[in-house]
Amino acid sequence: MPATQARDRKTARAVRVLSFILLSVFSTLPAAGVSGQAPGAGTQWYVLRLGGTPVGYVREETSLRGAGPSAVHVSDSTMKMVINRLGSKVEIEALTKSEETADGRLRKIAYELRASVLATKSEALIKDGVIEVKSQAGGKSYSRSIAYSGELLGPEGVRRLSLAQVRKPGDRIEFQTFSSESEAVSRGSQTALAWEDILLDGKIVLLLKVEEVLAADGVKTVSWLDEKREVRRQEAPTPFGTAEIVGSTKEEALAAAGGGFLPEEIYSRSIIHSNIRLPRARTMAFLKVRLTRRGEGTAWPEFAGPSPKAVERTAKTIDLELRRPDVPPPARLPLPKFDADREFLEPNATIQSDDLALRRTALEALAGESDVWKAGLKLERWVAEHMSFDLGIALAPSSELFKNRRGTCLGYATLLAALARAAGIPSRVVIGYVYVLGIFGGHAWTEIRVGGTWMPLDAAIVSPGAADAAHIGLSASSFRDGSGSLVSGPVQAVFGQVDIRILEYAGPDGKRVVVPETAKSYTIEGDVYHNSWLGLSLVKPSRFAFGRLDAVWPDTTVVEMAGPDGAKAVLQEGYFTPWAKAEAAAAEALARFAGPGKPERATKEGRTVLSLSQGEKAAAAVLDGPVFWMLTSAGRNAAGVLAELLRGFSLNYQTHT
Repeated sequence: MPATQARDRKTARAVRVLSFILLSVFSTLPAAGVSGQAPGAGTQWYVLRLGGTPVGYVREETSLRGAGPSAVHVSDSTMKMVINRLGSKVEIEALTKSEETADGRLRKIAYELRASVLATKSEALIKDGVIEVKSQAGGKSYSRSIAYSGELLGPEGVRRLSLAQVRKPGDRIEFQTFSSESEAVSRGSQTALAWEDILLDGKIVLLLKVEEVLAADGVKTVSWLDEKREVRRQEAPTPFGTAEIVGSTKEEALAAAGGGFLPEEIYSRSIIHSNIRLPRARTMAFLKVRLTRRGEGTAWPEFAGPSPKAVERTAKTIDLELRRPDVPPPARLPLPKFDADREFLEPNATIQSDDLALRRTALEALAGESDVWKAGLKLERWVAEHMSFDLGIALAPSSELFKNRRGTCLGYATLLAALARAAGIPSRVVIGYVYVLGIFGGHAWTEIRVGGTWMPLDAAIVSPGAADAAHIGLSASSFRDGSGSLVSGPVQAVFGQVDIRILEYAGPDGKRVVVPETAKSYTIEGDVYHNSWLGLSLVKPSRFAFGRLDAVWPDTTVVEMAGPDGAKAVLQEGYFTPWAKAEAAAAEALARFAGPGKPERATKEGRTVLSLSQGEKAAAAVLDGPVFWMLTSAGRNAAGVLAELLRGFSLNYQTHT
């Protein structure tokens, strides 16, 4: 059997790793390698592409130590990916090394992920009936044991099984292995689909199309093998397009790691445009949405509730109801310890709540607070005020996040979970979608357990109190089983593969608003822009023309208007953090646009209005509870244009069409 039979199974691991990493970067499961190689050492290089763009490489190396029954098969894999995104370069390297006996039984597998300053490592020793797992990050080690039954095959074991039983379309094998990334025993399958004519290197070749699935992540990996079972091409779906691995020379593979500039449509797959803009989104108490598949997919997740809860489903759609939880009854620290809370309280390689400096900070941030829910809110505020967004940090343990205080929303969620555990509060990290400024985007937040209820907190997009109902949770993890455990199952089935439509919503007053199928997001009647969902109307100056009206996150623009001689006027939506002093925060926003100065204070429709004019720039902020509406004018007679805009601006949340 040619050596590259092994490489097919190992590259399957690489595309699963890529899927996991992409979720974390853009807001995230890889499986243990299921490859093998016939006796004899060999190295193979592959170019890694995403959406057709080279973004890195995969290197596969196999060797045989010893001979006879005591021989050890070693499979060594490296995947490196470099992506340039929104001005940041994201570099990720994943290394996996497995050892198995002469008859293909897995005995050891090690995994290392380098996605930030610190690497995270895990090593699993497979013994009869038990797997001893040791994880490591930031100089700290964590150990645990996993019981299992049956036989765990390694790469060579699966190769032999495939060689014996997968020979023609329809042939299928099943096996059991260990996923080092999600640190779980998992069942897998491999099925021969068809012989296909494929164009490769300018030639048509006949290849066997093989599908492989591992239950730990649910990703379907497809490989095209020649008659010698050598992999020629491999691909798998990710939330951001198809990941493809193609055999290449070493020089081609290394060149691909120079960093890919992905087309805009790759990023847009992670953003779902909403049918309407939600008013005061961070206060939503109830939300009903319909998820619609963009193509074929696996079965919908259960969504058994209480939030999200599936209320109706078809093969193509699923309706979910989301509710913001009520403030929990008082519970005091320290909480009694229960076995059910153990994995949500113990430190691990990702949530390093045993870090001494982190623990000290958690206690200082609480300042003697003994109520569990109030303590959680204080920790949320600490993270929100001390962390900064950095798209270059894909995945990082909490000790690194605490030290450097930079990361994506996943970093915010991870650090908050660690601080909560350090204070004795059970915590976990959730990944899913959140609504913000006209879109649903991939996001991560934290949940803490209070009195038996999981309460959501979002340090990256803060709500007053519990995280609002515009959060659609897909998966939650304690990280005990590794980072991969966060994005298995529901995330792979939904993320990047659906559209989302708002069907109904309710604010803090509980009044339900139904969104008709034919509803328009806004209307234009002459000089009047009207958005009934936001409850606002704006009359533009007659000499101005409407410009962009459909801007979405990260653009805060709601209405843009262009005037004569390059004049420009804009209406933007902003929001305050719950602890912000609204007028002071609004004044800072005005100063950033118009320059330093003391704003004038007035009222309109019972709301405070702050205005500031400096030469050819003028701005006003209309304070509206947790949000503010900022009108800006630039050009000749900026102050006069702003006054005209304010006269034509009106808020009325009672009108919906």
